[in-house]
Amino acid sequence: MKPPQQGRLPEQLGESEGQERFRLLVESVKDYAIFLLDPTGHVSTWNIGAERIKGYRADEIIGKHFSTFYPREDVADGKCERELEIATREGRFEEEGWRIRKDGSRMWASVTITALRDPGGALVGFAKVTRDLSERRKTEEAQRLLAAERASLAERARTQEFQERFLAILGHDLRNPLASIDMGVGLLLQRSTDPAIVRVIHRMRASSLRMSRMIEQILDLTRTRLGGGLELQRERRDLLEVITRIVDELRVAYPARIIEARCCSIWGTWDHDRLEQVFSNLIGNALVYGDPARPVMVRAWEEDGLARVEVHNDGPSIPPELLPVLFSPFRRGERDSRSPKTEGLGLGLYISNEIVRAHGGSIEARSSDAEGTTFVVSLPRGG
Repeated sequence: MKPPQQGRLPEQLGESEGQERFRLLVESVKDYAIFLLDPTGHVSTWNIGAERIKGYRADEIIGKHFSTFYPREDVADGKCERELEIATREGRFEEEGWRIRKDGSRMWASVTITALRDPGGALVGFAKVTRDLSERRKTEEAQRLLAAERASLAERARTQEFQERFLAILGHDLRNPLASIDMGVGLLLQRSTDPAIVRVIHRMRASSLRMSRMIEQILDLTRTRLGGGLELQRERRDLLEVITRIVDELRVAYPARIIEARCCSIWGTWDHDRLEQVFSNLIGNALVYGDPARPVMVRAWEEDGLARVEVHNDGPSIPPELLPVLFSPFRRGERDSRSPKTEGLGLGLYISNEIVRAHGGSIEARSSDAEGTTFVVSLPRGG
């Protein structure tokens, strides 16, 4: 007897030979779980793909109900019966959903159940094909999360830009009425002789100055965020002169405190008004947060072509978790519960850092209960 020609269909072959070839084909498929169920939903065949995907050997699963592969909540809800009912009525059932492996882990699977009937139309069972799509789902979920994160970041960026533009407009528009208040306070001081009224006027002026500083900080914030950085008016100056001026002012403002300054003459090209902002903020913070019984130390020296200024105070340390975000905006009053509360917007260190960066320098901070708190400013001399 001659062997059948290549390419002939199973029906052209002997029935038993065709069935055997089809069985071998199904059993050799590794990427799909392909198996048969009897009319009641019990497993009757098992291929190598089913063993690889679901984890059961044929002798472990044949004869078991296919609900073995479904989460408990689906089994309790009658999902398995509904799937067979739909396949029986419509000829086919398809879905993607969770299935359970032998080890109890879940997989996301594509499932097709096809009703099988004999020539007379009687139901003889079901063919079930399952494909593991867990990796595809992970990829899609990661892409979805990434898209959601990008959308969230974009929305936050839009919100932040709106807030900063609002602050810029607010800060700019507040300057004119504040200037009128300052002018009025000056006139009242010239014309008032009653000591009680003069004290009130001085408090008004102090409040006006504090508000003016807040407005300038708001404008500096918006300049750094929206305007591409702070503009500097550089000129050749001695850093010793800048520091001495600030130390003298703060000694008057804090007569009960000791500020020890050990600074040498260091000439460079920088914006002295902006640097006065930096050192006024750093030394002022040291006075506010430091131990009142201990002096604030200010040192300035030249090292490796850089001007270095160190401001040190003893007292409560900055919490370690705050150090990485110390120069972020709006960090006022978070240093330590033992420290006094201060008035302001929490922009001082942020703006100081931006000023130093605009000069091409850097600010570092270190703090511990044993050694106190030290800020070190490093500035290129700029010629």
